[in-house]
Amino acid sequence: MPSSTAVVNTGRAIITNRITGSGTEPKYIGVGTGATAGSSTVALTDTALTTEVDSRVTGTSSRTTAAGGTTNDTYQVTGTFTCGATSRTITEVGLFDSATVAGSTMFVRGVLNTAATLTNGDSVALTFTVQVTSSVV
Repeated sequence: MPSSTAVVNTGRAIITNRITGSGTEPKYIGVGTGATAGSSTVALTDTALTTEVDSRVTGTSSRTTAAGGTTNDTYQVTGTFTCGATSRTITEVGLFDSATVAGSTMFVRGVLNTAATLTNGDSVALTFTVQVTSSVV
């Protein structure tokens, strides 16, 4: 469970880009060891993970309905990260529009409430959900 998570500013640009028929779907999951679990918050100006490790995972995307929401009001990406190093303490996760770090744009960043300590071959399943809401003003 993240202690802080947000669609960052560059993520909002991805949304408007996709609405106009451009850009790449943000379905690539990155993990990092840079933030201190439970004590850091996401800044809307974040554009990358603090210390990204290993290769990004291509997630599976879908539209779902949030509890109490409207049909198809939620974008969801799920994927499983498998540790490729002797040991990793995962403290941050992100969702990006590219499988490669260079030239990618961050959509969502999360800082974990409790770090996930993984050894070589361990896996962790990750799910990102972004609900689109609106209000009448």
